[in-house]
Amino acid sequence: MFVKFDTIQGSKINKPFERELKVLMSPDKDGTVKEFTFLLSTLAPNGGCTDWHSHSESGELMIFLSGKGKAWLENNEFTIEPGTALYAPAGMKHKTLNTSSEPLQIACIFIPAISTSYIQKSIEESEKARGNT
Repeated sequence: MFVKFDTIQGSKINKPFERELKVLMSPDKDGTVKEFTFLLSTLAPNGGCTDWHSHSESGELMIFLSGKGKAWLENNEFTIEPGTALYAPAGMKHKTLNTSSEPLQIACIFIPAISTSYIQKSIEESEKARGNT
């Protein structure tokens, strides 16, 4: 399977968790993809972030492609930039924050695969959390 990132429609999440999520590869998008889900997360410049979250069904490998920021795995803080990666095992709370003036792009790989409906549910949970900030 081949994908060109800019041809895939994404889902936008509003401030304070401002970002765009694009499911690039997953079993429910293409039957040849079986073992993983590949998501592109783009955090807005100057403060785009995720809420604290975890994935009960899958670990998440995050590979940082552009921008700079901070990431947290439970109580541990890391500086992130292109050429760095972070792994959050299933069930581990984590969060990312863009501290740069350019978009922070993260290639997120979930093994085992998660469904696009699971991702949609996490978007809805972010929207609910946004209302509580």
